[in-house]
Amino acid sequence: MPAPTHGMCSTPEYRVWATMRDRCYNKNRSNYERYGGRGIKVCDRWRSFENFFADMGLRPSPAHTLDRIDNNSDYGPENCRWATPTEQQDNRRNTIKIVYRGSTMTIGQAVRAAGNVVQRDIAFQRIRKRGWDVARAVETPLLTKGGLPRD
Repeated sequence: MPAPTHGMCSTPEYRVWATMRDRCYNKNRSNYERYGGRGIKVCDRWRSFENFFADMGLRPSPAHTLDRIDNNSDYGPENCRWATPTEQQDNRRNTIKIVYRGSTMTIGQAVRAAGNVVQRDIAFQRIRKRGWDVARAVETPLLTKGGLPRD
């Protein structure tokens, strides 16, 4: 792995770059099978940290992580972004997509679009385990035993 210039080896961006490469090429990594083992690679341009940093820039905040927009495609400038934990959650391979108000989205996105009247996990249970339609699942607040909405 080439060393970066300008003393950036201790930066969060460098650690993200090194970890990205490691999960694609280091067969000893615990998560290699989910990345390199599936054929996910790093584009030639990003073999250099300097190019990665030129394309991605600084992380907007400590909460942001590197996210592949298409989880079945490689790491590269056209397929990567800095994403919040919520954006990462919505973009996982195993995230279930539903149709709400005519748009395809995740359950979390539908919950937010409905005003967060229930938690994502509750909406998921209502849809998957109880068979509720999506609108009812995300728009119906939790009720107390007395029938009043619960905080």
